[in-house]
Amino acid sequence: MSESRYHARQAAIALLKMAKTTSDPKIAAGLIEAAADLKDQAGELPPPAPEAKPKRALDPQ
Repeated sequence: MSESRYHARQAAIALLKMAKTTSDPKIAAGLIEAAADLKDQAGELPPPAPEAKPKRALDPQ
């Protein structure tokens, strides 16, 4: 993921957190709209890669 996409997503997350804490619905709506715009600019992220499992050594039998 490019650095700019990462920062745009982090900024969107911060805006959503601020929207949750404000009691003014107009400010909350503006913050949510700004977060949505940032998310659109950043684009959708691919699904996370599955974690690699450690390979087990073969036991000689």
